[in-house]
Amino acid sequence: MDRKSRNSLFLAAALLALAALGYGGWRLAAASRPAATAEISVDGTVIRECPLDQDLDLIIEGSDGGTNHLVIENGSARITEASCPDKLCVRQGAASETGQTIVCLPNRVIVTIR
Repeated sequence: MDRKSRNSLFLAAALLALAALGYGGWRLAAASRPAATAEISVDGTVIRECPLDQDLDLIIEGSDGGTNHLVIENGSARITEASCPDKLCVRQGAASETGQTIVCLPNRVIVTIR
């Protein structure tokens, strides 16, 4: 093996080791963060904050009498049923990362992960 290819091999190994250390540090930092919460607001007013590390089954009363069924389990929040006509909030799926939102415009319900 010539000197150039040996140096390239050492460089590749060093970069892989550095990437593995960075990933390990990132996972360790993520594990030490406090659990995220789901902030539930109706018509712009926060009505409840729920930690994502505790399972919850909740019916949310919307602004004009509509309802949304919020389920928190396995570290994520999702709306499983809604009285709105288009059901876009149900189709949005689960939210678990900080900054993600689930929005039901007809019922004026917003679930924000903080």
